[in-house]
Amino acid sequence: MKTRISALMDGELEAHEVRETLDALRRGEELRDRWRDAHLIGEALREESRLAFDVSARVMSALDQEPTVLAPRARPQRDWLRPALALAASVAGVAVVAWLGLGPSAELGPAAQMVRAPVKLAPVAAVPSTPRLQEYLVAHQAYSPAGPMAGGARNIRTVAVAGEVR
Repeated sequence: MKTRISALMDGELEAHEVRETLDALRRGEELRDRWRDAHLIGEALREESRLAFDVSARVMSALDQEPTVLAPRARPQRDWLRPALALAASVAGVAVVAWLGLGPSAELGPAAQMVRAPVKLAPVAAVPSTPRLQEYLVAHQAYSPAGPMAGGARNIRTVAVAGEVR
């Protein structure tokens, strides 16, 4: 039936076929929709003026008829709050560091006083230095505990002084 509708639009059907196709169009809703769609496609292809219409006027009138929706009021912005909190956090951090670093040690007890007391080094016993001992120390200094200077022992020369310890 699609080809008959197309042939009817193009004027290529014989008289008896035209009557049969028009009868079928009168009886079937789906065929009438196809007929309308075919005409609409033809008009669009021929760029006929019937399809040119102003959509903006209808849209604007529909917008005018819509109800106005009121939005809730925006909460007031507190622009001063964020910088004030950042400043308070900075002051608190500095206060904690100052209290830990400069606070009185008497309040902390004798254990803290011992930690703050200057370290007295005991005299090191004189060990005779031999070239073989020097070789051993240089070869194994990577395995010695370096304390806070971990990894820095490779860049330090081992020096031994033979003689009297003061």
